[in-house]
Amino acid sequence: MARLRMMVVDGSIPTDEPIEIDRIADLLRADASVTLLVLMELGRDGFLERVGEHAVRVRDRVEAPGDGIVQIRRMLEPMALRTAAEHARPVDLITLRHLAEGVEAAVAARDYLAFRRADDAFVATLLSLHPNAELARLCTELRLRTAYDGLRVPVEQGVLSDSLRPDARIVDLIAAGDFAGVESLAETLIDRLRLVGAPRMDSPHLVGAPIPLDVEVDVEFLEVPVS
Repeated sequence: MARLRMMVVDGSIPTDEPIEIDRIADLLRADASVTLLVLMELGRDGFLERVGEHAVRVRDRVEAPGDGIVQIRRMLEPMALRTAAEHARPVDLITLRHLAEGVEAAVAARDYLAFRRADDAFVATLLSLHPNAELARLCTELRLRTAYDGLRVPVEQGVLSDSLRPDARIVDLIAAGDFAGVESLAETLIDRLRLVGAPRMDSPHLVGAPIPLDVEVDVEFLEVPVS
């Protein structure tokens, strides 16, 4: 399941367009029965629908809106990180690069808790450079209120997508003066969180159903044989 989510995050399995179930089985290097079990989990989350007899489609962000906290983060955090990056001094880059190395070390060790601590420390340190301390505090608090349970298994299985650990890349962009790139990278990261179980898919008890309750989720693809 973790590999499937990472394939969606990386674009190997596109959103909002049909993909053959056989193709997913090939990507997972799994047989038909295992593939259907994996798809069952994604289907239960409300992020999958059947297309014809032999294909499925991963719902895009418009069709399956994210949690309210993530939506607020999407509005505030990318620009806040860009502004903070614009105020980074050379000495700040040294600190940020050291913190980014801590993120990579935690991922290499497959230590989820260490990864979360290191990533939070990196972003909090970067946000501390923002001239508006209240906005920086709000962004930090929103991150802490976001459920990241969906990242645990990818980290512990060693399959976490590079796009979900952009800390080192952010430092490189700041060093290059590409502040628009920092903003874009933050937007992409927040958009992809919904595809890995944050906040809805793996923690439904925290925030409720993954899509509006008056929408019927099509999971009939589970009964479609894979030939």
